[in-house]
Amino acid sequence: MYKRLSAFVTGVMVLALVITGCTSQASNIGLARENDQNTIGTDFVVAEAGSYDSADTAVVLSTDFDSGNITFMNIATGKQYTLSYDGTTYVKDRYEGPMSMSQIKEGDIVDITFLRGKKRLASVQLSPQSWVYDNIENYDLGGMNRTATIGSGTYSLSDQVVVLSDGRRVEVMDIVNKDVLTFSGIDHEIYSIKVQKGHGYLRLSNDQALVGGWIEVGNTVIQQITDNMLLAVPEGSYQVSLSNGNAKCLKEVTIERDKEVVLDVGDLEIIADKTGKILFSVNPSEATVKIDGEAVDISQEVELTYGIHRISLEAEGYQSLTKHIQVGSAYASISFTLEEEDEKETEDESESSKDNENSSESSEVENAVTGNRVYIDAPQDVEVYLDGNYIGISPVNFKKVTGSHTITLRKTGYQAKSYTVYLYDDGQDITYSFTDLEPEYYDTVSGNRSSSSQSTRSSSRSSTENMTTVSGNTVSGNEIEN
Repeated sequence: MYKRLSAFVTGVMVLALVITGCTSQASNIGLARENDQNTIGTDFVVAEAGSYDSADTAVVLSTDFDSGNITFMNIATGKQYTLSYDGTTYVKDRYEGPMSMSQIKEGDIVDITFLRGKKRLASVQLSPQSWVYDNIENYDLGGMNRTATIGSGTYSLSDQVVVLSDGRRVEVMDIVNKDVLTFSGIDHEIYSIKVQKGHGYLRLSNDQALVGGWIEVGNTVIQQITDNMLLAVPEGSYQVSLSNGNAKCLKEVTIERDKEVVLDVGDLEIIADKTGKILFSVNPSEATVKIDGEAVDISQEVELTYGIHRISLEAEGYQSLTKHIQVGSAYASISFTLEEEDEKETEDESESSKDNENSSESSEVENAVTGNRVYIDAPQDVEVYLDGNYIGISPVNFKKVTGSHTITLRKTGYQAKSYTVYLYDDGQDITYSFTDLEPEYYDTVSGNRSSSSQSTRSSSRSSTENMTTVSGNTVSGNEIEN
């Protein structure tokens, strides 16, 4: 009996030791696992979702959804950095609503939080302070002291303004007139410009009979035809109308971004002139009106041939006005109102305007010809075009005319490049040295030439004009202003 009791007690004690040991080991394993979940290596603690130690307002420069990386630029300092994100990163719209990361676009202004040391994005939100203007065509980026206008509003261009085109960061000079833009900013400061719709190039061949006439590319570009001209044209499909006296033709053309199209216009038709009667209404009524350089009596209908005509109006005490109209119907009416002359305009400026009245050069441009010159020094041995008109082979120089202009560089085997320059009457010559042109490859499918790579320097704004087509009983909109 005693032996049985002793064996039972011994068994109970062994069982107790086993249970105690297993519990202790299980506890140790659980603790290790808990530690493993919070510690990887030495001094590395996995961050909880949403934790951060830094915050910025930034512009999105690029997104790589495959690798899970986004590159930002701090709008205050201009510093660039790349952060990784994952499924724990919070993504919100400007109203705190949920978004997917794929909805974050290059050029967006965002408020972000992140872990600086780990370069990990904790949250990203479209900045509630920011505004966005999409698909803008009415803008001017050439104001003094880095100002710009969007519609009727005036804004400042940030020193760190981001300009994006085709996923690349470029410069304000890369923007050509009629490019369609998206602007983003905060208050009256522009921090981001994205080219939504860019431009390509149009060249004419077999155009000798058209030199001195006019080319219209849709309602987008209208310009007098010069020998060997090269036009910067917004990307898209257009009907091209070309005319010089009785020689006329219509063509269809598709312009692709940064590509050059050569349009053969050798199949001109000679058609009989059609005329339309135009009734003018001018304020003030005593204004002198000239059409194509000849004074006309507007007290009665004026008969004009179909096509484009230059209208000049002058009156004492008022600012002179030069417009273009296109006559395309048997009868139409059109009105002009001159603005009163600025009282601050000096007598010398008035005299200068009168002296230039009969100058062929000053009649072709809206702004004043100065006594200074513009020099294009680099790259060398390339064709240089000013507002589509051939200037010569670089290095080359030309008269300085105030205002915004397109300088286009071209060389066979290389990608044509345009630059916007803003010239002021500051009494000084100005010299430009642009980056080398990029090589191109020939697209055997479309027949167009394309750039093998994109330059990060670029381009300009063309001085082509807006036009009102006279094709009905009345005219509304903007005429071509020269």
